[in-house]
Amino acid sequence: MKYLLNVPLAIGALAQAWFSYLALMPGPWANWEDGPSRGAMAFIMFQPAVLSWLMMLIAGIGAVFADAFEWAPVARRGIRRLATLGATLLIAFAIGSCMIVAVDISAAAGSHDSGGFNWVMLAVAQLGGTIVPLVVMAWLAWLIDAPPARRHLAAIRMPVLAILAVTTLVGGIIGISNLSEEISIDRATSARYRQEEDKNEAENVAHFASLTDTSPLSSWGAYATNTAYYADRFRSTEDKMRDTALRRLAARPTLEADIARDLVASDARDSDIAFLLVARVQFSPSAALEAPLRSVMARIVAEIRRAGPADKWTPEPGDHNAILDSYIRTDFGERLAASLVIATKMADSAGVDLRDALRELQSTAIEAYPKTKSAENYQRDVATTDRRIEAALNARRKTN
Repeated sequence: MKYLLNVPLAIGALAQAWFSYLALMPGPWANWEDGPSRGAMAFIMFQPAVLSWLMMLIAGIGAVFADAFEWAPVARRGIRRLATLGATLLIAFAIGSCMIVAVDISAAAGSHDSGGFNWVMLAVAQLGGTIVPLVVMAWLAWLIDAPPARRHLAAIRMPVLAILAVTTLVGGIIGISNLSEEISIDRATSARYRQEEDKNEAENVAHFASLTDTSPLSSWGAYATNTAYYADRFRSTEDKMRDTALRRLAARPTLEADIARDLVASDARDSDIAFLLVARVQFSPSAALEAPLRSVMARIVAEIRRAGPADKWTPEPGDHNAILDSYIRTDFGERLAASLVIATKMADSAGVDLRDALRELQSTAIEAYPKTKSAENYQRDVATTDRRIEAALNARRKTN
């Protein structure tokens, strides 16, 4: 079975030869001298490098469990395997670090990022990322395929171990240094983001505390309709602010008049907030809201038509319908859901029939976003809401 390890070794050797050729090129390919092309060149180098590294690692681990390192001075088989496995992983880490350096300082990629290391370490690392992997794979092939009597000749083993020792030392130092730097950068970035989030949330809380009963409806509404959070750790606080805003608005004496005014405001954001408040605030709207609500629903229809129809969209890689579905949920999902609640509330409280407006929204959504789950679900929900409105209107007729 151990001879099967020759397969990943052969694949890895081919990939490594291609990577070494690219990394040691004296310059980029013709017409690849500009910055973006050099960046693409680095990306091209990484592909054979990753393949080579993975194949070498697989063959190395396989060689450990095939007892190719029985020459190691450890009597117990289990401990020997554990020790050589650890050494294999350490060497793989060092070689991987050297491969990154080989790309960074490659004349073809043109980055020449020394990372603060002197030219001797960089030269060793460049060889460790380009030539040493070929030496390692050749040695592994020798350990696997050579006759048992010659498999562990000191004349072969000692030079290879010396090369690996130098590569591991240099690659380990560079790898650990780069890893430490990345961790420091990540921590600093996280701390900065957290500080910015804390600042934004403090301003958010302070602004909310400054609101009074005479503050604009849109100011309260921004909190009452909030579904986005600065960070998950603020979710509880912002949920409480939303609930408080909804309660304060429900008790607002001028609520309906303010909603009627904002529904037809020239600022579409204020109009949308007012529309969502009709659905979310616990109050009984009167027939006076019918006209402004129809106006908003007509505007939403126009916006959907401008966004569609679907044949104007340029398909992206992947499921075209799923992509369109994400658009309708992001741009219109919240308002379409609110329209169902609003139509039901208007029928219950004021006997107003908005089913024609719902059907217009439904047909427009289906036309602009055909075969999307969101549009199909809205069509189903409109049918359900239609029955509820019919029942509510019939109940009012019987009462009257």
